Amino acid sequence: MTASACPALSVIIPLHDKAAYVLEAIESVLAQQPAAAEILVIDDGSTDGGPERVERWIAGHEAGRIVRLLRQANAGVSVARNRGIDLARGELVTFLDADDRYLPGYFAMLAALAAAHPQAGMYCTGFARRWPDGRRVLSGSPGRPARPEGSLGRVDSFHDWWSRGAFTHTNSIALRRELLQRDPSLRFMPGERLGEDQDLWLRVAEAAPVAFANVPLTEYRMDVAGSAMQNPALADVLPCYQRLARRLQSGAVPEALRDGARQLLSVHRINVASARLDRGDPAGAAQLLFSSGASARRIYWLRTVLRWAVQRLGLRLRSGQDARRPRTEN
Repeated sequence: MTASACPALSVIIPLHDKAAYVLEAIESVLAQQPAAAEILVIDDGSTDGGPERVERWIAGHEAGRIVRLLRQANAGVSVARNRGIDLARGELVTFLDADDRYLPGYFAMLAALAAAHPQAGMYCTGFARRWPDGRRVLSGSPGRPARPEGSLGRVDSFHDWWSRGAFTHTNSIALRRELLQRDPSLRFMPGERLGEDQDLWLRVAEAAPVAFANVPLTEYRMDVAGSAMQNPALADVLPCYQRLARRLQSGAVPEALRDGARQLLSVHRINVASARLDRGDPAGAAQLLFSSGASARRIYWLRTVLRWAVQRLGLRLRSGQDARRPRTEN
């Protein structure tokens, strides 16, 4: 594909106290072919000098002409990304966290996906998790059967795929700007720290086809404090899944995606129940395990129910032993 045939790409980089990494993120964008049309760095109230570092870089590099730095008071990553969406001018909008990076070939793969699936609203690839010691774990197609590495095609049931594992990531996704402009509700949910990105991907998948390339072309850094993947286990069902349940109940989810949506909701509820068991809360786990629709992923549900039963029995046995233990006089 020639550069002139490639859709123009706008890259949105939300920045909050990631001064040590942000220039590497920008340079990973500039290393791509075809080149990005623009890079929007949205500073979300940083206090570590990151925006100043970006300003100096822009002033000292010819490539700085395509980089725009915009500042705002700290309002959260969703607000920063949404501002970038509203300002973007490219045909495709991509996202890159300031402490992560694109790998060579990412934009070329997006161009190939867009050419093969021009009606899609979302294009995505696999990604890699990277640790400071150099260890990398690749994430890709969990489809049934799994797609060969390097293959690309349409994702028939995004919700079902997502229920089987995180096969893509915020840094590995591009959206059609025309779709976002047509529906202003397709934005990241402000004020939410977990699941705000999943919420958007699910709603986009309900509105337009999704195309996927099973090859890891972005890196997610695992050693940075505050990264979403380092958050503690969930205590309750995330708001994004509560909203999915309401859309499913109301019939807003397209019929072809409904079974996958049920599977995804089941997996999430079981995951939260499992987290409650980890904290020694079998009563809280039972609230989810025996709720409507929780057993849609049958084998996973049965395994977790067995674990719940064993923990509950253990608590009862310990309670009985304590009741029979003789009390000593003071």
